[in-house]
Amino acid sequence: MSTRRVTLLGGSGFVGSQLTYRLAEDFDEVVLLTRRASRVRRLRTLVNVTIKEVNVHDADALNKALAGSDVVINLVGILNEGGNKDESSFRNAHLGLTEKVLEACKLNAIPRYLHMSALNADTEKGSSEYLRTKGMAEDMVKGASPDLNWTIFQPSIIFGEHDAFFNRFASLLRMLPVFPLAVPEAKMSPVFVGDVRDVMIGSISDSSANGATIELCGPKDYTLKELVEYTAVVAGMTRKVIGLPDWASRMQARVMEFVPGKPFSRDNYLSLQTPSVCSDGCTRQTTSLDAVVPRYLGEADWAGRLQKRRTAARR
Repeated sequence: MSTRRVTLLGGSGFVGSQLTYRLAEDFDEVVLLTRRASRVRRLRTLVNVTIKEVNVHDADALNKALAGSDVVINLVGILNEGGNKDESSFRNAHLGLTEKVLEACKLNAIPRYLHMSALNADTEKGSSEYLRTKGMAEDMVKGASPDLNWTIFQPSIIFGEHDAFFNRFASLLRMLPVFPLAVPEAKMSPVFVGDVRDVMIGSISDSSANGATIELCGPKDYTLKELVEYTAVVAGMTRKVIGLPDWASRMQARVMEFVPGKPFSRDNYLSLQTPSVCSDGCTRQTTSLDAVVPRYLGEADWAGRLQKRRTAARR
């Protein structure tokens, strides 16, 4: 096999770490670009993984860092805007960076590009700034140089050990015996990170994936309230989850924007107005919640407790 290099932006995160371990098996060199190398210290044990400290928002530095790559994977995305509007706004994180990455791919004649987006990303119809800027970034990718073979991925909520969904709700539930939940009827189809990883890696050498937009959903759709109640049962907690009406959901979003870490924002509220489920006919990924979540949240008797709750609710 000839020497091959894949470079990841956002490789220090939840999905990026999973990808890196598998890519290290297939590529001669895996390069992770990060602001802080200490974040990916555990990945240094892989002999063919190189960590480069790079400000990816610096076009010149990014161009140099991507030189020699055969594949570039852009996983960068933010769910909420931060205080530094130069880099942590939706437009800069999603649009500005994508523009720089595509230009660097063109200058370096990189043939393959994988782009992480989100379900319901749409420039005009997106219900939130997050979804609209994700859609704008997709439009930018689709208008890239014809020499670049790209694939866009649109996942629903991604779950797995160290995820930011079930782990976060489990932490919140531990603090509140009665849990007020905004937008309780929001629909989503959680997809396992291992399935996302496998689809992305499989697409690299699959010519049929060139120019494709791939939706990624798990085997079943849920409401947000169902998922939060599931989290409580699996984690061994007895909690009352109260779904808030729309006016209270909007008020909660306004208040939570000022809480450290911004666990919920007005833009999150707007994103939840659009069901995060795949379109009819989409190929569903097979790994269920029950096959994974109890391993990192649960206790031995979680299945029995879940069945009792279902029986009590006459499900």
